[in-house]
Amino acid sequence: MPTITDHLLNPGLSTDQYVNGRNIALGQEISTRRPVYLDTKFWIILRDTDRGAGNPESATLLALLRKGVGEGLLFCPISEDIFVELMKQQDDASRLATASLVDELSLGVTLVPQNVRMATEVTYFMYATTGTPNLHPLNHLIWCKLSYVLGILHPTNTIFDSGTERAIQKAFFDHMSTIPLREIVTRIGEIEIPGTDLTEVANKLNAGNFAHKDEIQSYEQSYSAEVRGVVDLMGDAIHQATMMLAESRGIVLNERTAEQKRVAENGFKNLLAISLERNKSRDTLRTIHILASLHASVRWNKGRKLKGNDFFDFHHAAAAIAYCDAFFTERSLRTTITQSHLSLDKLYGCFVTSEASDAISWLRDLQ
Repeated sequence: MPTITDHLLNPGLSTDQYVNGRNIALGQEISTRRPVYLDTKFWIILRDTDRGAGNPESATLLALLRKGVGEGLLFCPISEDIFVELMKQQDDASRLATASLVDELSLGVTLVPQNVRMATEVTYFMYATTGTPNLHPLNHLIWCKLSYVLGILHPTNTIFDSGTERAIQKAFFDHMSTIPLREIVTRIGEIEIPGTDLTEVANKLNAGNFAHKDEIQSYEQSYSAEVRGVVDLMGDAIHQATMMLAESRGIVLNERTAEQKRVAENGFKNLLAISLERNKSRDTLRTIHILASLHASVRWNKGRKLKGNDFFDFHHAAAAIAYCDAFFTERSLRTTITQSHLSLDKLYGCFVTSEASDAISWLRDLQ
């Protein structure tokens, strides 16, 4: 692993370029393995099994996952939502036992946070639609090490000059990338992560959906409304992607007024929404499509109300279906995902099950 001295002697890339390169290398390294996403229910089942409290079926499932990891066939990445739910476990022993199992089966790999995945997809879409050649596959761009499950931060505003600070940032990234999740959980200890109770958000959305329920006459109309709602949150990502694309083409963007920026941003938002509505970019803008589809399904089912935990379920689904080959989850979420008007499992080629027996069959076929 490079030291601060090594980075000082070879200043080369900026910190962001260095980190991006390391993460792309990680994506390439694991590309021969099949990603298998376990939701919190399955992690808890496997943790209990590892502690001797499982049943023969869960023991078989754990053994097959370990065999697949050991033979280089698969790995079980997590996401920031799994981490948040892990930290909500009540006692130190449970959290540490779950974290240890995650370290083993994930190979120390997590998906980057959802907002980063969405921004990456938007940037990729803009580069691809403007004919940029030799793009890395999206599947190489969305992985990082467990220590950065909540996002990548660097030491900044230090007392050192810019070159030394940049070397420190790179060395810090290298060091953090080696730290297992169990150690991170130990260091954090008992902590309440803010923003994890989404009941109030669900209630507000339910109230809004009820107020406008007569305006929604079809699932497609519901999907369009949800797509535009999600896309509307992508302003910063669109701005950054536009700046990066212009810079890569040697284009100097003149200073624009606030109104000009707003008009340009709204134009790009409309482009993204129309492209999704016309089924032209669902393979690239996959996280937006999955989230919009799941929320649209709830909105179209006027007898169902959102619950706070649905947001975590939908985030698990977006992470798993978009970038993993299998998703082991709750029965209700599996039912939603596989509805004929969504068929998200078929669209993205992700095996989805809520039954340990079906998961075992899939793993045996794989091996």
